[in-house]
Amino acid sequence: MTDPAPSDTICAIATPLGIGAIGIVRLSGPHAIGALGRCFSFNPLSSNLDSTYHRLVQAGSHTVHHGWFFDPTTREPIDEVLVTVMRAPHTYTREETVEISGHGGPRVIARILEACLSAGTRLAEPGEFTKRAFMNGRLDLTQAEAVMALIHAESEAAHRLALRQLSGDIASSVRAVRNSLVQLLAECEAGLDFVEQGIGALPKDELRRRLDQILEDVTTLIASAQTGAQLREGISTVIAGRPNVGKSSLFNMLLGHDRAIVTPFPGTTRDRLEEPLTINGFPLRLVDIAGLRNSVDPIEQEGIHRAAQAIDEAELLLLVFDGSERLQPDDWTLLARVKPDRTILIFNKVDLGAPQDEPAVTAQAPGWPTIRLSATQGIGIDRLKNEIGELLTKRIGSIDGRAIISVARQRQALESTAESLLRAASASAAELSHEFIAADLNEAAKQLGSIIGVEGSFTEELINNIFKEFCIGK
Repeated sequence: MTDPAPSDTICAIATPLGIGAIGIVRLSGPHAIGALGRCFSFNPLSSNLDSTYHRLVQAGSHTVHHGWFFDPTTREPIDEVLVTVMRAPHTYTREETVEISGHGGPRVIARILEACLSAGTRLAEPGEFTKRAFMNGRLDLTQAEAVMALIHAESEAAHRLALRQLSGDIASSVRAVRNSLVQLLAECEAGLDFVEQGIGALPKDELRRRLDQILEDVTTLIASAQTGAQLREGISTVIAGRPNVGKSSLFNMLLGHDRAIVTPFPGTTRDRLEEPLTINGFPLRLVDIAGLRNSVDPIEQEGIHRAAQAIDEAELLLLVFDGSERLQPDDWTLLARVKPDRTILIFNKVDLGAPQDEPAVTAQAPGWPTIRLSATQGIGIDRLKNEIGELLTKRIGSIDGRAIISVARQRQALESTAESLLRAASASAAELSHEFIAADLNEAAKQLGSIIGVEGSFTEELINNIFKEFCIGK
């Protein structure tokens, strides 16, 4: 428990707005069952509220009850509902919780919410249910942030990563590092406080060895952030090539619908088009860019400049050649520019004949993944998707068995931790007093604590910033 339990009861719609089979209104807090008793009856004609309240109070945890929902002021019926009663502390928030499942019409659910507000609850703030779960000790901050990641996961890999974070793998890793750090800090401070009792300072070599190990563990977590960002935001995948090799046709074929304009005229694509896509469980940000060539058109020149920048920044590059003709100087210039560890070579238009310059290309780029396809006919598309999956598996590796940071706040705290540890190492190398070293170790421990939400390591502003990104009702 990091804060006294709130004395008020909150409520919110917990299902997406719009027409659906079921809509749910959620209540959480010490008066959840009391508020329900003012609006709910087991009998549509009954006005005996005391009897209803008594039955609800006596109801076991995680039990479902059929009945009718009323306006608490007018006693006008609103809907036939199912009510789920969940007892503290065995709930998401560790508070008394009620969920009202009604018919999923927008007006029906809005009236149920209005009735709950009239019965003495207040509208929940964004993310307040999860915030209470954190404040009541059910989740740490990394798990709370994983809830948001799970909601927004759009690929199998992002979903698996969010589930592992929700299970506590980041928290476990951070706690292990922090425990080692706190132990080292305690020994440094003991050498300062009990020198008269014969407890001396840690030997310099021992201090540096343990500092190096902690720094290595922190650096490993920081290094995982790139993978985490890719899985959360999508891997930048750029389709590159000179004009009219079929980049936009390939873009549309991979997406499964016409998004880019396709014409026989060069220079049609002048600015980047970007769309999300999942291939073999990996989330991609598929980018179609202008064809690279010499041009006197100032608008096309700007598009080509942006295209060159996109190629340099791409995490995965699909370099497309026109396989129906001999390669041109612009093709060879592009081939010389790209990096082998992130590039798949594509000979398009194989429906028009075998690529003439494929042997010359593979001689210049030996061992590079090479695909023959027809973007208009769909030939070779499945093989390309498999190749993308294999390349990303090699580059990213398995996400199982290791903690992966995917939130910028966590990465920034780890970077601050590393800076404090490096200062402590420098102070040790300069043979400064352990008092200076302890100050840096204390700051590092505070930064690690802020990742998981150790009491005293975070501010109210930090907590509010995390939960304001949540939707109301979660």
